[in-house]
Amino acid sequence: MAEERNIVVLGASISGLMSTHYIMKFIFPALKAKHDGVKYRVCVISPSTDYYHRIATPRTSASTALLPADKLFWDLTEPLKQYPTSDISFIQGTATGWDTTARTVKYMRSGSVANESLTYHALIVATGSNTFDPAYSMHTDSQAALEALKYMNAKVSAAKDIIIVGGGPTGTESAGEIGELLNGKPGWFSTPPPKVNITLITATIQLLPTLRPAIAQLAEAQLKKLGVKVLYNTRVADVSVAENKRTTVTLAKGEKLEADLYIPAYGVRPNTSFVPSNLLTPTKYLDTNAATLRVDAAGPRVYALGDVASYSCNNAIDIQDGHPVLMVNLKRDLLAFDPAFPNEPAPGKDRIFTPMTKEMMIVPIGTAGGVGAIFGWKVPSWFVWAVKGRDYMIGLVAKPLVTGERVKKEYVWTKEEAVA
Repeated sequence: MAEERNIVVLGASISGLMSTHYIMKFIFPALKAKHDGVKYRVCVISPSTDYYHRIATPRTSASTALLPADKLFWDLTEPLKQYPTSDISFIQGTATGWDTTARTVKYMRSGSVANESLTYHALIVATGSNTFDPAYSMHTDSQAALEALKYMNAKVSAAKDIIIVGGGPTGTESAGEIGELLNGKPGWFSTPPPKVNITLITATIQLLPTLRPAIAQLAEAQLKKLGVKVLYNTRVADVSVAENKRTTVTLAKGEKLEADLYIPAYGVRPNTSFVPSNLLTPTKYLDTNAATLRVDAAGPRVYALGDVASYSCNNAIDIQDGHPVLMVNLKRDLLAFDPAFPNEPAPGKDRIFTPMTKEMMIVPIGTAGGVGAIFGWKVPSWFVWAVKGRDYMIGLVAKPLVTGERVKKEYVWTKEEAVA
């Protein structure tokens, strides 16, 4: 009987899907050609059978009339049928434990209360992160995410006072979408008085801190035309809901604000509840080698990609730039594996991750445009609309990601990286 070696991928969002399709297209053939008599299998574990295009949630959470909810959910299972069923399996479940000594992960299937265990030869942790408001990310499954979107829609449509906390892209985009929806688009020469009070609170000195101040000021100017007031250098100390369903937001300086709708649009929490504590950073991210994207303390052939990993700044660029690094190093490690020396590193040179240091962010503000920069170059409002603002990159990102079209070509090895 052939020896079985599982390549387990935890998570099926951008990081997990890109990795799965790449392995099936470009790594599996090389493994089969070299390791005759070994049965490799990719096992993908994810809580949902759908990919949730969270990039678009600022618009859909404001109103599904602006962008229907069904455009955010993409079936994962059908595209995976392009690969032989003997080579890949999809498990709808949630990771619940991880034993680095036994090299196993525990998971609980959807609808079950029993843990199951799966042995891995190689492991990619791509479980991502979740937001404080469930409308902005998939916390459990598609139905829960859809219900969160419906709830947000209902609250937005009925609100007269709205407080959004978070001056990053999610908060800024949400403020723009809600402002335009409730207060209308500004005219060429005048801005009508707002119908709804919308306050955007940020703890920093500007919006969108990774962009230059001049671009942040443009963002504020566009938000102002949509009836959004921005409070800087302001932290929230407490949030409470009264019997009348109004939310009281207490600021660190003691001031109290009231709203019909409070939206926490700041930061994310890494999905690491199943990770052993010795593998976590103080902020609960998976401690990842920032050069190779391996999880060194977990043993050989363990990797992390995307928001869950400590190398990441929680943006898509770190996934895009990190993916070639992980895939090249994974292939090197798998091809060089010798059962007689299972912990021996691959010969040659690893692919090294280099973080993007130039401004790289585009932020729609309403449906007509926005602000941003690409590779350090400030882009005009119409460019933001063309690339992201039209449909929040559903056509550009979601479809090719799920179908596997996004990984069309194999990453070319350098001479130093090659493994015989």
